[in-house]
Amino acid sequence: IIEKEDNLGGNASKATAGIAAPGSSIQKAAGVSDDGADLMSEGDAAKHFVEASSKDVEWFTKILGVDSELVLRLTPGHGRVARTIGTKTHFPGAVITYAVIHLLQEVAQGRPDRLQIISSARVTRLLTAGTRVVGVEFSREGGQAESLRGSVVVTAGGYAGSLEKGSLVAKHAAKFLKFATTNDERANGDSIALGTAAGAGTANLDKLQLTPFAAVLPGQADAQFKVVVSDAIAGAGGKLIDATGKRFCDEMMSAQECADAMTKARSPFRLVINAKQAESVQWLVDFYTQRRVMKKFGSVGELASMMRLSGSAMDPALQGSGALFVAEVTSALYTCSGGLNTGWTQDVAGKVLNASGQPIDGLFAAGEATSVPFPKLWSVSGIALLYCIYSGRMAGRAAAGMVSANGSAVQDLREIIAGVMNKPSSGDAAAVEEKRPAEKPLDEMTKEELIAMVKDLEAKGPMRSAPVDEGPKGITMEEVKKHSTKEDAWLVVNGDVIDVTK
Repeated sequence: IIEKEDNLGGNASKATAGIAAPGSSIQKAAGVSDDGADLMSEGDAAKHFVEASSKDVEWFTKILGVDSELVLRLTPGHGRVARTIGTKTHFPGAVITYAVIHLLQEVAQGRPDRLQIISSARVTRLLTAGTRVVGVEFSREGGQAESLRGSVVVTAGGYAGSLEKGSLVAKHAAKFLKFATTNDERANGDSIALGTAAGAGTANLDKLQLTPFAAVLPGQADAQFKVVVSDAIAGAGGKLIDATGKRFCDEMMSAQECADAMTKARSPFRLVINAKQAESVQWLVDFYTQRRVMKKFGSVGELASMMRLSGSAMDPALQGSGALFVAEVTSALYTCSGGLNTGWTQDVAGKVLNASGQPIDGLFAAGEATSVPFPKLWSVSGIALLYCIYSGRMAGRAAAGMVSANGSAVQDLREIIAGVMNKPSSGDAAAVEEKRPAEKPLDEMTKEELIAMVKDLEAKGPMRSAPVDEGPKGITMEEVKKHSTKEDAWLVVNGDVIDVTK
């Protein structure tokens, strides 16, 4: 893995809603029957995506061991079907992404022959032999060019974080330049530049999606970068109102539909949820309130007064609802569904295609690096993360198939993880275990064997326990709480403390 930033994670680590997962086991456990048929309207590619992705989500969540952290949520774009997997506390992107990072770091440490993580390094070009991709050239910070040989899977994200002159947005979708973005500098189009230089085709580069839930922070109305208020708040009952105090759309429509409705209504816009509704997403509301993304009002009358309206002018859905939590929001760039051309049918699944639609040997891609074959579905809550998992596994399987065809051994990731996690902590202890003959169960021993064992134990005396490496002294939650700023941030995942400071 070559990572251009200091830490793994990418844009997905900021995901606030969750993973759409029709037909998932968490739905079945909650008594929800869901085949995702309403998501299949954009043709065979969408149908394949919906039908295949549930198995990918099961594989993904099981391998991470985060099942106990997950909850089922109702989010926009899914009608009244609860099918988005969120997390009980913290943002889903952070919990899931950092669980992945921790697992990969364990594998890299325990099996460096299988995985190496190179961070703070930028891939400068794909190495080719004719039309075939055979590796990458990269450089670390301040270092000279280096190269690695082999098949390449490009997962460097999209391009909605780069809005300057000459950017992909400026070239192909200039109408979006007037919007702020919720993407940071990591989403700068690297994937497209690398792929096209090696002959890859692209599609839908003019297709970008907006979110209506970009927060307008106090004193930062003109800021180019916006944070996203989780659309799980809309799913819990939050209402979008305009400057007149009235709702102007159904908040459970897709993000793009709500953003389009904003163009016909009067700003400023606010997302409002009452205290009772907020109970199901309390962690989110508390988080946003503490950070001044949301503000608490004692009543609808108090909110109306701040908006210089009469209480009776406010939307009926807000009347008599008690305390309210309110965030000022606007439309901003959220995701891009354009990118490198990749296949999804059996022979070309996960492979990058050239301008003629033919696969480029040795080159694969996934996530926002690729062109999504169902752009309308893309603006539905949780679909982007689901697609990352689906397309990531597809590209991984294709790359592994190529490695296998070339005679190299392919091993299931679950086997590698099991081997790393079950590895004895002491080399000496492992050597002793290998030399020790297998012992019969007592009930299978003969009388003579039992007597011999007892005499042997008497001669050796009591067995001493092997020394236990207790590891470093534990970190208390009080200590973790001290590291809660952008410049110094710690996160606890499955009992492990991870420094996630950028």
